[in-house]
Amino acid sequence: MALFNDQKGRWFGKKPSEGTAIFVESDQVQKRKKEAKPKVKSSYADLASVIDLTGNGFLELSDEKGYMDIVQLESSDIYALNESDKTKKIYHFATFLQWYNHDFKIIPFDFPVDTSTQQRHILEKMQQTSKPQYRQFLEKKLQELQFIEQRRTNREFFLFLYADDEYTLQSRSTEVEGQLQAVAPVIRLTDDKKINILYKLNNLNSKNRHTHERG
Repeated sequence: MALFNDQKGRWFGKKPSEGTAIFVESDQVQKRKKEAKPKVKSSYADLASVIDLTGNGFLELSDEKGYMDIVQLESSDIYALNESDKTKKIYHFATFLQWYNHDFKIIPFDFPVDTSTQQRHILEKMQQTSKPQYRQFLEKKLQELQFIEQRRTNREFFLFLYADDEYTLQSRSTEVEGQLQAVAPVIRLTDDKKINILYKLNNLNSKNRHTHERG
C-alpha cells in the first residue's frame, strides 16, 4: 500500500491498486455496534432479592429462586463452660455441618438492648411515689436503663435456610431445629422480626431497629 503522493500526482512507495483507498478506517471501527444501554430498574421491588412474605412466614425470593426462612440461634458463652461441655457443643456443631448439605448462612447482628419494659415500670413507680429520696433513686435507675439502651448492644445470630418450595423448606427447618437443639437451640421469629432483619441487611449503615419481640 502506498503511503502518500506529492502535488504532481507522483506516488512514493508502491502505488495502490485501483479502487483501494490509501487511508481507511479499520473494519472493526466501521462495524462497531452501538452498545445497548443497561436498563434502569423502575423501583426497589425490581432490585429486591425478597419479594413477598408467605402465609407460612417464609420469604419468597425474586426471579423464581425459591424460598428462604430465618431463625435465631440461641448462643452460649463457651468461655464460661467447662472443657467437657465445650467439647460436646463443638462436636455437635461439627456433626451438624457434616450432616446438613444444603445452602445456608449464619449471620450475626448487633441489636440495641431493649430496656423499654423496665423503663415503663420505673415511670409508673415515679408517678405513684411522693417520697423525694425514693424518686431520686428511681430517676437514677431510669437514666442507667436509658444509657444501656443507647450505648450497648446484644449480638444475635441468625440462620438463613433455603429451598425451592415451601414444603421442602418447612421440612428442612424442622430437621435443623432438632439437630441444633443440643448446641444452639432454634428460636422461631415473628414476621416483624424477619422484616427487621431484612431492613438491617439492606441498610447496614442505618441505626438498628428493634422489634421488642422474640420469636
